[in-house]
Amino acid sequence: MCRFKSVVWGYFLVCVVSGMVWGSHGFSQEERSELIQLEAITVTAEKQEEEVQKVPSAITVFTETALEDAGIDEIGEVIKQVPNMNYGETYLGRETIFRGIRPSQFTGKNPVVIYIDGIPHDHVNNFDVDLNNIERVEVLRGSQGALYGKNAIGGIINVISKQPDNLFNSKVTAECAENKTYKAKAYVDGPIVKDRLFLGLSGSWSETEGFMENNYPGEENFDGNDILKTKALLNWLPTDCMKIALHAGANRIRNHNGAVIRSDEVRYSDTRAPDDKMDTDILNLGLNLSYEWNELELTSVSTFSDNETNARQNFNYYRQAAAWIGYGDKENSLFSQEIRFQSKDNDNGLKWLGGVYYSKDEGDINESGSIMNTEASLGYNTKKNYPGATEEETVSAFGQITIPLIKKVHFTAGLRYEQVHKELNFRYKATRLDTNQTLTTVAYDIDDDWSAFLPKGVLAWDVNDNALIYASVSKGYLAGGLNTYESDKDRTTFDEQTSIDYEVGAKTQWLENRLAFNITAFYMDIEDMHVYNMPEPYVFVATNAGEAHSKGIELEVRARPLKGLDITAQFGWIDAEYDEYEGYEGNKIQGTPEYTINLAAQYRHASGLFGRAEMQGNGETYYNDGNTDSQDSFEVYNLKIGYEASRWDLYFYCKNILDEEYFSYGRSCGIGTLKEVGDPRTFGLIASVNF
Repeated sequence: MCRFKSVVWGYFLVCVVSGMVWGSHGFSQEERSELIQLEAITVTAEKQEEEVQKVPSAITVFTETALEDAGIDEIGEVIKQVPNMNYGETYLGRETIFRGIRPSQFTGKNPVVIYIDGIPHDHVNNFDVDLNNIERVEVLRGSQGALYGKNAIGGIINVISKQPDNLFNSKVTAECAENKTYKAKAYVDGPIVKDRLFLGLSGSWSETEGFMENNYPGEENFDGNDILKTKALLNWLPTDCMKIALHAGANRIRNHNGAVIRSDEVRYSDTRAPDDKMDTDILNLGLNLSYEWNELELTSVSTFSDNETNARQNFNYYRQAAAWIGYGDKENSLFSQEIRFQSKDNDNGLKWLGGVYYSKDEGDINESGSIMNTEASLGYNTKKNYPGATEEETVSAFGQITIPLIKKVHFTAGLRYEQVHKELNFRYKATRLDTNQTLTTVAYDIDDDWSAFLPKGVLAWDVNDNALIYASVSKGYLAGGLNTYESDKDRTTFDEQTSIDYEVGAKTQWLENRLAFNITAFYMDIEDMHVYNMPEPYVFVATNAGEAHSKGIELEVRARPLKGLDITAQFGWIDAEYDEYEGYEGNKIQGTPEYTINLAAQYRHASGLFGRAEMQGNGETYYNDGNTDSQDSFEVYNLKIGYEASRWDLYFYCKNILDEEYFSYGRSCGIGTLKEVGDPRTFGLIASVNF
């Protein structure tokens, strides 16, 4: 608690000192001429171009420049910059937790949906993004159902690529760092036919040996990876009113174990089997067609994504008596079609949007199971396999309208209807490994349906050109599911998860738009949260926690006190607890830091010199529902300096300068709590060339 108070006071001190700098009357006229305004950031979060400070919703935006300045090239690094949002990777996938809403174990869905140029992703196995040649990333905080095709109970990350046009652009960047870490990325875009047809190509590659020493004989490190990502954008303007955009991308990810251990204390070594892996291949295809009339716009978004995952993890090395080797070979494909009509910008303040959405999500489970260490008890080891197939069809209609009430006050009403149908083709087979004799087989087919109406209301007051106050209430929803590891058909189904989300906020600009200060307060009443437990190794029981709540505040500050000097700060505090969950009433929801904080100050001089210092911190975080395992609060400090010329840039950086030892994420499972070790102090160089 003392550390939390010191962080809060430090955050408050930054704001006070900034105000004193501006409020001082000691600036000369020449010094005042050096003070410049913050750039206005335009977003399309509500499907129309608007300045982010004018949108009555909690939105965090990262521009291309902001991403490059912070050295962010992975989606997990973006997420950790957002108040009250957490991210981590384990053998279960890439998981996001926001405002206490956790990933759903047996639907495989994160509470936050990523849109990559209109292509939706929420599955933990394909929650990955190519951030090369990005125009901006918009993070919409809170449940989203009235504006987007795919429903999101926690929020949306809208990744928008830089679109090719008549200007020829290209850039090559190379990076090297400790632990044999190498990265390279490049892009080129420009016109094929002037004013009509444009092409953009980009690619990135990274490789690292990792920092976790492997004690297995003959091995070095066990957390290395090799990642290749490519992307192509084709834009065609057949007429002045019509636009056709094609996005095609492919990611190849080869991970070993990741920096995951089972320990109460941080350590940088352990023993891992050399054939452990988590390999993922992702294909993204998206076709976006839009046509504009004088007061109306039609948009069609057709997408297809395919994800193949091949994993093997030897849990015998996690020092658990009843351990196993887990394996999986799965493929998941998603087709979606969204059609929407919306009004164009007008002067009377009336805006509306309506659309329909269909998606079909198919999963093929070629292999999924474990090799159980039962030699001592049975005289032989046992192989459990759960092959089968899943199918999910979603049909929904959604819409939103904004109506001016009185001068500077407007009301937004939104509604979504969603129907989800799921099918499970369950197959289970247990065999003796020594004789390959079949011990048990189970087979059944099951399906179920879920549906819901999801209303939303927002009341906003434009106090003046520099201040907006809003209040909103909405319903969040995640359909129920079918447990792909449940042999008892009667216990396969679990219920939908819902929430009523209340939010009030203010967006303000001060001192001739040199300071932007935004604040959001929220309360979430959560029912039937998806949870699971493992009463014995590889026996998964899916269920729902009765009730929970989440409340907190989120602050965001951008400031430019002097020309070239930028200060940013994000702070989130949260209290997320179970209210009705047998044995865990009053406990904190796992994976949810008590607070998150990001502070950064950077200076860019006209001579080309660049410097940036930043601090990132998390409050105490519990890693299991029993609240018996946790990570204490911690802070990590980073530094980046460099020189920027007209055609080339060169930077030196150091991450985790003080070499803080911490766990960046944790997850309870059948062998205890697995924790992701945070990166130790790391030095690196980045060089880039523009053509």
